Amino acid sequence: MLIAIDDLPPTSGRTLDSVTFFADPRLGRGGVLLGAALVLLGFLAPFVHYSGGALAGERYSGGALAGERYSGGALAGERYYSLAASALEVAIDGAGNLWFTPGAAVALLWILWRRRRRSAMRAARVAVFGLAVGGGLPLIYTTRRIGLMAGAEAAQVEWLWGLWLMVAGLLIAAFSSRGFGD
Repeated sequence: MLIAIDDLPPTSGRTLDSVTFFADPRLGRGGVLLGAALVLLGFLAPFVHYSGGALAGERYSGGALAGERYSGGALAGERYYSLAASALEVAIDGAGNLWFTPGAAVALLWILWRRRRRSAMRAARVAVFGLAVGGGLPLIYTTRRIGLMAGAEAAQVEWLWGLWLMVAGLLIAAFSSRGFGD
């Protein structure tokens, strides 16, 4: 016996209380997952382009730092060069505080992995917001420090799309924390 679709109740009356799949976007998890993924992708993407005077007053004749890509300045003793690096390369080359940004993204993924019940997700809202804000602090510090060093060396700094991808991911995660578990 078939029932007309108009005779069916609009909902079953039962609300979703938990998810079983890690990447399930329901219950407000989609924004946090998207934000964490964008941060990790942005960490590997081009982060900064630095051109002008030699970093820290040194003279370069080749790749003294990991991941350097020079255009002009390959001759020994030249002081001007162009360098493009990802946030990963910047973190390896001395900005150790920058590791906290992908660390915050991994912690967000861990929260998504461990907290699958509605009540557990609601209890983690402040932690998600704190990780999103805390993950942005190393970005602010590092970009400010690179900008000051570039100004001291009369060099130019251009922030590439990796930085903006990380900022967007952290903002998405922070704003999504309010609806986490709903």
